[in-house]
Amino acid sequence: MAEVDQRALRAAAEVYSTARREYEAATAAADAAYERLQASPETFEYRGEWLSARRHEAEVASRLKHAEETYRLAGGYLSKSGE
Repeated sequence: MAEVDQRALRAAAEVYSTARREYEAATAAADAAYERLQASPETFEYRGEWLSARRHEAEVASRLKHAEETYRLAGGYLSKSGE
């Protein structure tokens, strides 16, 4: 039984780690899109890019939250910094 628990924990940790990296990348992309928008606020292309990037960031954040909950249910522990 303990071996199964450890495999579940390792799998959940990997999913969580991947989700964190995806979230960090999505946030960086959204921030970059926002910087371009700020430089040229009248450009519709930049507005669309920023909105799309923020939408993607929100989707990834939802997956990250689910991965975090799964990891904790599997017995994982997150420090205050989220790592």
